[in-house]
Amino acid sequence: MKSGIKTALLGMMILLAAVSAWGAVKTVRRAEDPIPTEIYAGFCSKSGRAQYLLREEDGVVAVYRSGENRADRLTEIETAALRRSDRAMLRRGIPVENLGEVLLLLEDLGS
Repeated sequence: MKSGIKTALLGMMILLAAVSAWGAVKTVRRAEDPIPTEIYAGFCSKSGRAQYLLREEDGVVAVYRSGENRADRLTEIETAALRRSDRAMLRRGIPVENLGEVLLLLEDLGS
């Protein structure tokens, strides 16, 4: 009789542990990639003068003209190969003043 009670209690404890673990796993969220605030703030301060916007599209870096919804150019720079902070900034969009700055940033991201 005692072994039957022990087995039932053990089964209940295992079930409770499994339910608790499932609940804990459900609440864990993936941490967002860190954005280097000083660097990103420098880009955002130019947003009023930005002629271009660099963003991630289909796993690569894309160049948009300011105010456009379609990419002007898709690069061959795969975002998966970039630093986490660069990917985070690209997800938000990097405002760029002129074509020369676009080319410098693309060179930096591609190296």
